[in-house]
Amino acid sequence: MKTYSSLRIEKTITLGFLSLIAAGTLLLWTLNSGHEKPLSLLDALFTSTSAVCVTGLVVVDTGRDLAPASQWVVIVLIQLGGLGVMTAATAIMVLLGRRVGIRQRLLFTGGFGVETPSGAVKLLYRMLGFTFIMEIAASIPLFIVFLRSFSPGEALFDAVFHSVSAFCNAGFSTLRGGLEGYSGQFLLPGVIMILIVTGGLGFLVIGDLFVRLRERSHLSAHSILVLRTTAVLVAGGAVLLLASDSARGLSGHPLPLKIWNALFQSVTARTAGFNTIPIPSFSSLGVFVLCILVVIGASPGSTGGGIKTTTAGLLFYSSLSEIRGKSMAIGNRKISDGNVRRALAVAVLYILTVLLGIILLCLFEPFPFGTLAFEAVSAMGTVGLSLGVTPSLSAPGKVIIILLMFWGRVGILTFMYGMISRDREASKITFAETNIPVG
Repeated sequence: MKTYSSLRIEKTITLGFLSLIAAGTLLLWTLNSGHEKPLSLLDALFTSTSAVCVTGLVVVDTGRDLAPASQWVVIVLIQLGGLGVMTAATAIMVLLGRRVGIRQRLLFTGGFGVETPSGAVKLLYRMLGFTFIMEIAASIPLFIVFLRSFSPGEALFDAVFHSVSAFCNAGFSTLRGGLEGYSGQFLLPGVIMILIVTGGLGFLVIGDLFVRLRERSHLSAHSILVLRTTAVLVAGGAVLLLASDSARGLSGHPLPLKIWNALFQSVTARTAGFNTIPIPSFSSLGVFVLCILVVIGASPGSTGGGIKTTTAGLLFYSSLSEIRGKSMAIGNRKISDGNVRRALAVAVLYILTVLLGIILLCLFEPFPFGTLAFEAVSAMGTVGLSLGVTPSLSAPGKVIIILLMFWGRVGILTFMYGMISRDREASKITFAETNIPVG
């Protein structure tokens, strides 16, 4: 008799995202058909994929070229894609009063890397509650900011849109020029940063922090690693961007705003994709720093992409432990070799996929190598940052970016687990051990 693990949680997650993308494509294509600028089927697919995969790369102007109904579809796709397909499906079952069985609980918790179904419904309630509280609370200051430039109705819509987009780390904006017009203030970038960070930490870490505050308990090794890595990336990225672009991309602002904008770009580059400073204005070093942040991305169980902070953290600590000749431990917990192997597999497959994407883009597109490389890295990291070539991509180029966005959101390892049948009997065979020279 087959165990539940053979039902392929990975395959269900993959097919769930594909189904949501397909539904979003048809809705956008249909609803925008009567608009002054109808969407082609490929552009509808691109927009749907970017929204579901919470990327933010766009081939059309979201605020100008999409009909109001299409903009609402984008919001819904971002929300569902950010929470995760299995989370959305489980939430619908609960709202309809249906019993959430063991299979659905495993699918839901499996999306967060949790192997036990216990406490699934409680976790769901906490996730949804925290998500909507954050998004509603953040909409208030955003509404106040937008009210200075727009009518109350437009300001309210833009506030809700950007709140959802920021918390889900999507990077979509209905404003012309995105958030570049707000680089001279503190409030709006500050609110967006809070949403990005909380959405990118992951619901498991947020829950762990609440438990620690309430019960004075110790944080899990997972939470410790996520928080340490996040702090280093945000602070380190901001310092490097400030050092490399104080006289370029960040010029024209007093020092406090330079620091604030550098911090904003460091936060958003890790998977959101908003920008207060035009990306083409950054130096080569600045763009390279952004690429590093994009590749690492957010944390497991969050709304973001990338190889994840835990993967980068595990590889760093593993290398450090190898140099010191000690076993690896985080938070007084020894990390298993299998955990490190999975992190290595994620990183290697991720980098190989990005390299393949860059090669294919170079075959089909006439743009400079660095520009196409940044586009591929941004797509795979589900980050909406671009050097300005996304709308000008050819049909093959758009398809390549669509695939990279999808693999980046689902996870290349999850995708391969779901699509490739693993021989469990063969995995039980053991061989004699040997050593191969490395380095």
